[in-house]
Amino acid sequence: MLLADTRVRWEKLKKGQKSYFLTGTDEHGLKIQGVAEKQNVEPKALVDSVSQNFKHMARKMKIDYSRFIRTTDDDHVEAVKHFWNVMMQKGLIYKGIHDGWYSVSDEAFYTEAQIEEVSDGSGGARRVSKETGSEVVYQEEENYFFRLSAFQDRLIQYIEENPTLIQPQHKMKQVLEELKSEPLKDLSVSRHTSRLQWGIEVPNDPTQKVYVWFDALLNYLTAAGYPHRDLKAPYNIWPACHVLGKDIMRFHCIYWPIFLMAAEIDLPKMIFVHSHWLCDGKKMSKSIGNVVDPYLMADYYGVDPLRFFLMEQSNINTDSNFSEDALFNHRGMLLNKFANLTSRVCAPKFEIAEGLRQANTGVFNDIDSLLLADTVTSTDKKRTIELRNELVVAIDSLKEEMDAPLQQFDHMKALKLWWNVVELINGFFQATEPWAYNKFAEAEKERAIRNYLVYVATEGIRVTTLCIQPYMPDLSAAILHRLAVSKDKRALDYAKLGGDPDYGKGSNRQHKDKLMQKIEPRTENL
Repeated sequence: MLLADTRVRWEKLKKGQKSYFLTGTDEHGLKIQGVAEKQNVEPKALVDSVSQNFKHMARKMKIDYSRFIRTTDDDHVEAVKHFWNVMMQKGLIYKGIHDGWYSVSDEAFYTEAQIEEVSDGSGGARRVSKETGSEVVYQEEENYFFRLSAFQDRLIQYIEENPTLIQPQHKMKQVLEELKSEPLKDLSVSRHTSRLQWGIEVPNDPTQKVYVWFDALLNYLTAAGYPHRDLKAPYNIWPACHVLGKDIMRFHCIYWPIFLMAAEIDLPKMIFVHSHWLCDGKKMSKSIGNVVDPYLMADYYGVDPLRFFLMEQSNINTDSNFSEDALFNHRGMLLNKFANLTSRVCAPKFEIAEGLRQANTGVFNDIDSLLLADTVTSTDKKRTIELRNELVVAIDSLKEEMDAPLQQFDHMKALKLWWNVVELINGFFQATEPWAYNKFAEAEKERAIRNYLVYVATEGIRVTTLCIQPYMPDLSAAILHRLAVSKDKRALDYAKLGGDPDYGKGSNRQHKDKLMQKIEPRTENL
C-alpha cells in the first residue's frame, strides 16, 4: 500500500495529472472458511472484522486510497458472475475432473515439479510448495476448468513484445522462464460446495463456488466499472498499474493477463512485483520473535519517519531488511539535516520575506559582484559562488531527477537523489555563513548578501519539501506552513528556484512548536 500511495501522491503533484488508487481485501476461499470454523463465527463476520484491520492500518499510515474494495462487495460479485458467463459463452470454461497438490494457505494447486518433501519435525515427512513453503495435500474432485493452455504462446509473445509489462526486469525473465519451461495446464476455476461453501456461486450451478483467484483478480475491473462502463473510454481508470508482492506473481503475471486476453480487454500498463521485508536479515517469524509491530513503530518513531524509512530502504530487486536501530538513525538524520535546517533559516535573525522581495525586485541580479566586493565581510567568496552554482542546478533538476526512478517504483534511488540536494543545502548554508554578514559600515550590502544566502538555502528547503510530500505528508505540510507557502503553490510546477515569488511572511518569528522532537532509542518492548 505504501509503495502505491507514495507513487500516487507524486503523480497528483503534477499539473493536470489524475490518479486512482485501489486497494482492499479478497475475502473468499477455503482459508477464510477454515479460520471462521476454528473461531466459531460466520465467514462474513470474520471478513468484516479483518477488512477493518487493514483499513485501520491504512489510516494509521496515511494511505490515501480512492477505494477500498472488498470481494464481498455487491458490484464485485456481479462483475465476477458476468465475467464467468462471458467465458462460458466463448467456450473457455468446461467441466472436468481435477486432481493435484493443493495448498489451502496459498489457495493454489501445484505440479509435482513445484513441490518438495520436507521433514515434519517428528521423524515423518510432509509435502510443501517450493516457492512458499506452505503444506500441500492431494485432492481430486469435479470442477470447472478455464482453458489457460490455449493462451500460453500468445502470452509469451506479448511479454516479449512488451518487455516493460513486468517490472523489475528479472521478474519478467523469471515469468518467461516459467512459461517456456513446461506446458500450462488448464486452470481449475471452481470448487465443489461439499468442500467450499464460502465463495461466489457459479452461475447456474449451485454445486460449485468460484475459485478464489478467478474471483479476486477481477476486483481491478470491478473498480473500473466493469461490466457497465466502457473500459476503453478516455475517462476510465483502466488499464492500470499493479503493485504486488512476489508471492502472488504467478497469479498476476500469468493467470490475470490470460483472463484479460480471453475477454479481449487491454492488459495492464505495468505489473510491478516487489520483494519482501526481512528483520535483522531473517524472515519474520513468530517463533523467532522478530516480527515487527508497525503500530508500535509508528507510535514511537512517528508515522512520517516510518513511511520515509520503509521507502528509503525498499530495494526493488531483493528483499529489504528492517532494523529498528536503522530506523532510529534515519529519523535522527531527518531531524538534524532537514527539520533543523528549516528551523535555522526560520530563525528571528533572518528575514526570508525580505530576501524574497529583493529577489523579485532585482536586488540580487548582480549578486556575484557584490559577493566579490572587497568592502564586505571576508569569507571564501569564490567558494560561495561555486557552492551556489552547484546547489541551484541541483534544486532546479530535482523533480525531474526523482521522477525517472519513481516511474519504476525505485523509491530508494529517488530518495538518494533527494538526500543529495538536502546535503548540498546544509553544506551551502554552513560554508557561506550568512549570519557573518553584519558589518555596520556596509549594512545595506551586508544585509543584501545575508538575505541572498538565506534565500538560496530557503528555496532549496522549499523545493525539497515539495518533492518529499508523498513520503512525509505531515512533516512536509508543517515545513511548508512554517515557510508560509500557500496551499495552492505546493505542486511540482513550483519546485524550481524562484518558482514561488510570494511566501515567507511571518516565517522568522519565534516559533514555539518544534518540527520534530528528539527522542531516545527504544530500550524495552512497550
